[in-house]
Amino acid sequence: MLSDAADIIEPHENAVMIGTGKGGVGKSTIAAHKAAHHAAQGLRTLLICVTSQDDDDLGIERYNRGLRPDGPSVLDGLGLLRAIQDRTPLLPIREVRPNLDVVPGGEAVGELLTLLTARMPSEGIYVVGSLARALAPIAPWYDRIVIDSAPEQDALEQLALATARWLFVPTRSDDTSIRGMRRIARNYKLVRSQVNPYVEVACACLYGSNPTATQLHEEVRQDVAEVLGPNTPMLKTIVGYREMPARNARKKGLTFREYADLLPTSAKSYDVAAGRAQRADVVPESIKPLADEMDALNEEIDAHCRKAA
Repeated sequence: MLSDAADIIEPHENAVMIGTGKGGVGKSTIAAHKAAHHAAQGLRTLLICVTSQDDDDLGIERYNRGLRPDGPSVLDGLGLLRAIQDRTPLLPIREVRPNLDVVPGGEAVGELLTLLTARMPSEGIYVVGSLARALAPIAPWYDRIVIDSAPEQDALEQLALATARWLFVPTRSDDTSIRGMRRIARNYKLVRSQVNPYVEVACACLYGSNPTATQLHEEVRQDVAEVLGPNTPMLKTIVGYREMPARNARKKGLTFREYADLLPTSAKSYDVAAGRAQRADVVPESIKPLADEMDALNEEIDAHCRKAA
């Protein structure tokens, strides 16, 4: 059993939280791809999904990927809930990809709100260190830790912030996304001042935008500087909005790079017309620039984390 002590836990030096304060801005997609990117480089990586939305970008549930731990199911957020509820170490699904372990999110993560509220009278603000305490026993196993945080839930965002060393903030250009950044900025300041003094904002990025809309990008940079501080680096890489290849990759439980690697063996449109293949068998050419942009984004995030360190 883990200690009930409310001591401040120093986070893993390479634990990065992806958080925005609003859903629908690419947060879970970036988190899954960042974790897979590290694993593909040969780094032992853990992805923790502190979100009640089960996006399953890596095909864990749909395609039964990874090695489940013995005992009760850890899918749908049950493993995360049980570890915090019972004060026991996290039990990830192992080898979802070579070098990549995952603590899945899902519906059960929503029950954490009730649990944290019930413990608040006895633990105070330190209740948001519950995830950090569940992670601590296994954190030394990993070279990289990526945390996908729940949008629009202060308590769950704080839970993730108390576990992270770095905060990376993606956003879209609309006003609701900027307001979401204000929420996570507020939670960041609270957790940093009272629970996790080690966490720092590493950088931010604009996601799902037209790369040529330079005037719009400058306006968003000004918004980010106003909300997160004038010294917050804004990444140059912009992952464009390409709905069809992104949707197809997610349905297949593949990262953009894994899906792009299927291009040489892809069926062609004339194969579909001749009845030799289905439309789903055709890998769109537009997946290649999407994969390149996501790889460049991950490299740039890492560079800024190293620079900040």
